[in-house]
Amino acid sequence: MNDQSLSQPTDESPSAERYTGHRKGHEDGRPSSREAAEYPLPVWWWLASTAYPLIVGALGPMANALSICSLAESWMKAIPAGGDQPRKVPEPEWVIVVNAVSLGFAIISNLILLMKMAQRISFAKAQPIVIIGWYITSILLLAILAVFARVKRNSPNPTATFSQAYYYGTFAAGLYFIIASMLLITTYGAYRGHYSREYKLTNSQRSLMLQTIIFLIYLLGGSAVYARIEDWDFLDAVYWADYTLLTIGIGNFAPVTHLGRSLLFPYAVGGILSLGLIVSSIRAQMLETGRQKIAEVVTEKTRKFLIREASSDHAHLQKLVARLSNGPEESEQDRRKREFKVMRQVRQTATLERKWISFLISLIIWMIMWLIGGVAFWTSDQDSHWTYFESLYFAYTTLLTIGFGDFHPSTAWEKSFFVFWTLLAVPTVTILISNIGDTIARTFGDLTIYIGKLTILPGDKPFKELIRDLTRGSWKEKFLNESADQDEPPQPPSSQLDPENTVEDETEARNAIEADEHKKEESARARGDIAAENIHHYHYLLFREVRKMINYATTNLPKEFEYHEWEYFLNLIAGEDVFPETDEKKKEKEKEKGRGNGWSWIDRKSPLLGEKTEVQWLLEALTEALERELRKASRGFHSPENGSVRESNEGGGEG
Repeated sequence: MNDQSLSQPTDESPSAERYTGHRKGHEDGRPSSREAAEYPLPVWWWLASTAYPLIVGALGPMANALSICSLAESWMKAIPAGGDQPRKVPEPEWVIVVNAVSLGFAIISNLILLMKMAQRISFAKAQPIVIIGWYITSILLLAILAVFARVKRNSPNPTATFSQAYYYGTFAAGLYFIIASMLLITTYGAYRGHYSREYKLTNSQRSLMLQTIIFLIYLLGGSAVYARIEDWDFLDAVYWADYTLLTIGIGNFAPVTHLGRSLLFPYAVGGILSLGLIVSSIRAQMLETGRQKIAEVVTEKTRKFLIREASSDHAHLQKLVARLSNGPEESEQDRRKREFKVMRQVRQTATLERKWISFLISLIIWMIMWLIGGVAFWTSDQDSHWTYFESLYFAYTTLLTIGFGDFHPSTAWEKSFFVFWTLLAVPTVTILISNIGDTIARTFGDLTIYIGKLTILPGDKPFKELIRDLTRGSWKEKFLNESADQDEPPQPPSSQLDPENTVEDETEARNAIEADEHKKEESARARGDIAAENIHHYHYLLFREVRKMINYATTNLPKEFEYHEWEYFLNLIAGEDVFPETDEKKKEKEKEKGRGNGWSWIDRKSPLLGEKTEVQWLLEALTEALERELRKASRGFHSPENGSVRESNEGGGEG
């Protein structure tokens, strides 16, 4: 018959140490290459392995666009004798050739990086090509910049000045150097064994680079069209297209021809949609990835704080820390259940702190971009010099895409810097607004609802009781104790019910693999082969729970499991009581009993710690357990085809 420990909650604590316990690594404490993917990375190595490739993928195409702009016109201009308007100064052919060669290196490097992200080229081949290519591009551009700086300094014409193309070349050279250095750090960390040599990026994260390329091609292509239609310089058209597609609308350039105004309808809509895809990807991928890492760091710090406070005579969170103290004659089951509740509260506390930390980080980044813009426009050598306050005012209205038009860039430096700065800064506003919605806006919303309950909105509690609750204890203690006092539901979840006593839904009935395992289980039961029946029942449960976790993951809704659900899942992952218990397994259990508290929910390997959600953790663990069983079946540990079970020296659920 089927082993009920896999279908019902058990009274024994789950033996999850095989999956969640510490693994041995190198002697210096670093994880082995096999474990690197599971080992929690420090923040700086997480940045190198995950954040840097995302940033490089977005900034690489932008640097290419700036290089193209630097080739659009001469790098210097001057007012000729007897004239009143500056004219472009012809530059030597070697400058154009070197600039074009640098652009070629940059484009090839970007294509190689794109192929690397698409897994078309190996890490060992792609990284050196991309890094060296971008460094060469940066060096070539810096060499040209140095030559022109000397030419301007020694020019006999005092009106000689740099054009927009010169400044675009400056921004491109700096950007190439920065992103090449980022990839160099990523490569160093990978070869040092801190993480895998493959980028851990999803398809949507890889698409960010492609979306950026499409948007920049759209911006430059539209600029070329409008430069011809409206008789603008190409770089002036780039400046116009930038503030148009970013919906800033400064207004010192505007279409005046009928054709130009007609084309604006589709051009603006297409550009805004393309930009929206990029901003959405930045928010959904880079921001969410960063939030997970912040949550991991905050949770770990909170856990250490609670453990430290538990051994202190002056604990700040008395009610919560008290739950870490061992009671008299406390059983292993009670200890783990108590620790689970504590870690659940730690995770909730970390979630709250993570939201505010994310908000503060995005606010600081936005303010830095704002202040940088203010200083850059303030120090410009324009004729009508702005005060610092006026520069801050212009930068503020630009970042919020208000665009009054009372101030606008007029010099070559201002226009080129405006394009470079807005492409970097405007997306930060979207991230900031998103974090405001998670923190300040939600706080005001909760406060509004609470005030409404005190005044005009009907509530479940009398007015006097609400006032007493308001003055009783701190808000943080209320938050921490909110979930701990909730009773567990009286009925076990659907995942713990015996499949023989439940009605399978239509999706499960159509699942061929589950149906096949269930059929083999019934066949083994009819033959009286209990061992084969348990094996197929175990496979059936693994397939079923993996499918359910996939359904949870695809809904993108947060899911938290109760203690008895976790107990069931950990038993299922470990394969407890499915296979005959060998002498080796008995000795292992005796050792665990001798160690006492062998596995703990407040351990750093706890499933409630780390950047993974509970669904992600369980999906990975269940999948590994399923792969383990299928490998054992293929090696002949047990044969699903004929239902017979072969003896194994390893025993238990170990493969």
